[in-house]
Amino acid sequence: MIAVIGEGWAALGTVGFLVTSGKPVHWITGTGARMHPPLPSLPFGEDSSAVIWTELARRLEVEISPEQVGSYLREFRNKAFREPAWVKAPSLEARQEVIRECLWEPEQTLVGAYETRYAVTLNEIEEAIRSKLTPENYPNLRRTDDVPVTGIRTTGGAVTSLALASGEEIEVEQVIFADRWSAISQVAGLPKGMTFIRKRGELGVLQATFSHETPIGQDLQEGFFNTLQKESGEQRDRHLWGYFDSTGKRSFWTICLSAEEVEDNHEIAKRLRRLKSSLDKMFTGSDWLPEGKTEFMQNVCEEQVRLEESVLFSQGNPVREAVTIDGYSGLSFMTDGYGPMYAMMQVGGFALSMSLGMEQPKSETENVDLVGAQVL
Repeated sequence: MIAVIGEGWAALGTVGFLVTSGKPVHWITGTGARMHPPLPSLPFGEDSSAVIWTELARRLEVEISPEQVGSYLREFRNKAFREPAWVKAPSLEARQEVIRECLWEPEQTLVGAYETRYAVTLNEIEEAIRSKLTPENYPNLRRTDDVPVTGIRTTGGAVTSLALASGEEIEVEQVIFADRWSAISQVAGLPKGMTFIRKRGELGVLQATFSHETPIGQDLQEGFFNTLQKESGEQRDRHLWGYFDSTGKRSFWTICLSAEEVEDNHEIAKRLRRLKSSLDKMFTGSDWLPEGKTEFMQNVCEEQVRLEESVLFSQGNPVREAVTIDGYSGLSFMTDGYGPMYAMMQVGGFALSMSLGMEQPKSETENVDLVGAQVL
């Protein structure tokens, strides 16, 4: 039995590759921490995670179009939507430098010098994948929700079992811990002082999903962002990120929060008001609003707000491969902390190392215009 702990992108992808390869899997959602993809597209690179998403969808019989590469992000600036400042840079390296200058650290791994996307948004693909990964569809999959993992037991450095808060103990041969890394210290049996956890700069996110009375932004390929008004003492610009799904019936919006803001209900409420007021300023006029509506929020008939702490990292090198510990076999760690691109890159490396029938990733893209630059 292989246990996968977590509910985010890394856990989702790992479970998908394992169960479609016939492996017995116990999916334990742990803290339940997860985010909606902040943008409809993925950063594009040589090790593009789009091919991992594509392969995962293929295995689960989720139909998606071939990935396309281009510039799919638009910034609201001077009362209009424009390509981001880095698009005008003459080379890949110059684009990356402008991104670092323009964006707050946790936002930088969410975007790329170029982007990859499908006909539908990444969130719609993720939802379709989740709907397939059920014990009803895969008898080799067991799922446990809302029960934390309290301990990992080992014998001679090899993982043998998991202890749950319910008192249940599960015999396992391998554990993939893909939950938020701040929860690792709460699991007994793991070594102390694991250096890979340190100095990551844990941050949170505030995400709002709006259902629209009249569809808006239907079939748009782009994602959008806007600079938020600075609060007193803020040194860096922060941004609102979001997009509409392919039906135009829903939209998804994200703001990154500092660790202190996540703990402050007043700050959270203030950020949510800022989010809504920014949308009212961004999407105006008959091109966006139905007749009789003068503001974006007047066309919202339902809203869902998600607050997650310690799910993004603002420091350290992005994690590209599952992390292992010397002296421990059958134990790996993954993270969503650097966004959906790096999360699925970790999954792809794991799938290859487990020989799960996945070939070395090769990206087949359409509409490529990389102005002569070498990809990441």
